[in-house]
Amino acid sequence: MMRLFGRFSPSRGLRLLKFKHQRRQQRRDSSTWSRYNKHYGNSNWDRLKGPALFTLAFCVGTTLGVPLLMKFTPLGILTRNPSWLIYSIIAANGLVFLMWKNPNFITFMSRYGLLVKDKMYSNWSLLGSAFSHQSFMHIFVNMFVLQSFGTSLCAMLGATNFLVMYLNSAVIASFVSILVPTLMRTSLAVGSLGASGAVFSVVGAFSYLIPKAPIALFFIPVPGGAWFAFLGAIAYNAAGLFFRWGAYDYAAHLGGSMAGVAYGWYYTKKMREQRARARTIRPRGF
Repeated sequence: MMRLFGRFSPSRGLRLLKFKHQRRQQRRDSSTWSRYNKHYGNSNWDRLKGPALFTLAFCVGTTLGVPLLMKFTPLGILTRNPSWLIYSIIAANGLVFLMWKNPNFITFMSRYGLLVKDKMYSNWSLLGSAFSHQSFMHIFVNMFVLQSFGTSLCAMLGATNFLVMYLNSAVIASFVSILVPTLMRTSLAVGSLGASGAVFSVVGAFSYLIPKAPIALFFIPVPGGAWFAFLGAIAYNAAGLFFRWGAYDYAAHLGGSMAGVAYGWYYTKKMREQRARARTIRPRGF
């Protein structure tokens, strides 16, 4: 609804609407980002092709390769101690955090630990940026949430399934971080980093599998359980993406959340099938 002040006539209103449309078109066509892409001949597909193919190949490779690594390498110890996997992921994030503090690694980290969306040095930054933090508060919050939800979820799913989900969701979240602003025609000339997308996938899968699990926000119980709180987080991130609040990568949060819910649905289906199969092959008594 648009308010018009002063004297109004149909012809004047039509001219005003046409003028506003022309002004919006001019702003869109003359924006810095549009001129940048026109100058370098970039298209949506040019920016998305490499990350999309990498994401697909990575997810397939991880889904097929992680079970083999867990079975035939010393990493198999994680299957017997699922919580060790969570603390290993936390340690990896801590190591990358310390690498940012060492000037000798700045160039390496800028190439592989930072998702520069318009001109990525390597597609591996889709994964590397998901283990990368520059501020202590950022890594503390992400790792605190990962430990809070991840230990229970990893014990439930097993280390192999959890690791497949975590790694794939991290890359998917990074890809969505590029996809959404590309489709929305907003600027990609910004870098992002952090495990938030992958952590949101953990929260999403946990909430789907145990929807009524009691949780607390800063030690304050959230009514309705995990699923209710998760939906609230989804709504907040969707609003943040639409209204462009702050400097958070809401698209990555939403991408990781959707990946987590999808994995939650898939693992629920697998567990039901396994239980049904166990009932059918259970020997009958005499």
